[in-house]
Amino acid sequence: MNTSKPRRPHGRWTYYIMYEDILWPCPVRWEWENSYGGWLPFYYSPTLEFVAGDPAKATKLPAGRISPANRPKLPIL
Repeated sequence: MNTSKPRRPHGRWTYYIMYEDILWPCPVRWEWENSYGGWLPFYYSPTLEFVAGDPAKATKLPAGRISPANRPKLPIL
């Protein structure tokens, strides 16, 4: 009996990690893991390692782009 796996999470996802006191946004690629029994988020860390992350900590990005008028302004030092 072949059981079908659930659909891959759709949309753009990112995984935020703290590395050397910098918050890094790492794009997520979802891959099926039979031993886990579900989809796991994999991402490239700032040290260029391909790492599996905690699915609960992956963040979905909003659809579309932010218009230049709505982008947050960075303070000029």
